[in-house]
Amino acid sequence: MKKIAFILVVAALMGFESGNKSVESKGNLTVTVTGIKASKGQIVFMLFNRADGFPKEVDKAFKKAYVKTFDDTATATFPQLPFGEYAVSVFHDQNMDGEIKTNFMGMPKEPVGASNLTKMGKPSFKKCVFKINEGEVALQLKFIL
Repeated sequence: MKKIAFILVVAALMGFESGNKSVESKGNLTVTVTGIKASKGQIVFMLFNRADGFPKEVDKAFKKAYVKTFDDTATATFPQLPFGEYAVSVFHDQNMDGEIKTNFMGMPKEPVGASNLTKMGKPSFKKCVFKINEGEVALQLKFIL
């Protein structure tokens, strides 16, 4: 009888604990880039949740989206993101190789953009970071180059 009572108490406590766990808050991010001048290639959206790899290492992005059908604007949506800090970088992959082409000085040869970026210069994660702390977040970016 003591064994059954002990099992019931443990089961009740486990149920109480799991019932009090807070549900992780999540939001949807919609990113639109404007100023697209050519319709060839693809637009690559990269979402980073840390500085490592930002802004151009596609393989280190937390999430990626590829848009192959667009006109002068392109939009990508990243659903169900945990609340937190993120930065977005985007480039027009005109030759469809999946990389940002640069010149010998490291300057991009394809159009690029990033969240909070308003002028030419290498964007840092710290400058480009924004928060997702509500259900729907929308960003509008422009290509700098």
